[in-house]
Amino acid sequence: MLKISLFMSCALLFVSCMFFLLKDKASILITGYYFISKNERELYDEFKLSKDYGIIMLKLALILLVGAIGYVLISKLVLWISIVIWIVYFVKFTVTFRFDKYKINTNN
Repeated sequence: MLKISLFMSCALLFVSCMFFLLKDKASILITGYYFISKNERELYDEFKLSKDYGIIMLKLALILLVGAIGYVLISKLVLWISIVIWIVYFVKFTVTFRFDKYKINTNN
């Protein structure tokens, strides 16, 4: 389980770095955003969307990394607690993430 959590943590860190480095071009990697028409995508703040998504991926990676380090230094229980926290955060993020708050206000 330690190897899996370390691998997932590294993968999520890589993905979050992609969002931070590619900035608004990485918005196409966001779940569901690719299926929005190109005309409709212009109505969204892609930079803020990518930045926020990268922060979420970074948080998910850090939860697993802390659990893996806790497994090595403290006990196996720390890893299991971090996995439960990771699952809860992932489900909360998946259910509550909405594109609507990233719409650019065009009513000037």
